[in-house]
Amino acid sequence: MTTHDLKAKAAHLEQMFENTQPEDRLKLRPEVQRVIQTLAAHHQPIPLRLRQIERKLEEEAFDDMFENMPV
Repeated sequence: MTTHDLKAKAAHLEQMFENTQPEDRLKLRPEVQRVIQTLAAHHQPIPLRLRQIERKLEEEAFDDMFENMPV
């Protein structure tokens, strides 16, 4: 995958994140992480918005983990 392809994929993931219902967003997490890791491996800058999305998905995954815990 070229750098151009990776940047296009990152932009697509940003759009998908914005257009996906909150309860379905966690499904995007593996692909977001994969694109970030690949960009980093190619020594390319990671778009700020993609990092923000990754952070938001991590928070949602953390919250989801505790919502399903018995009290």
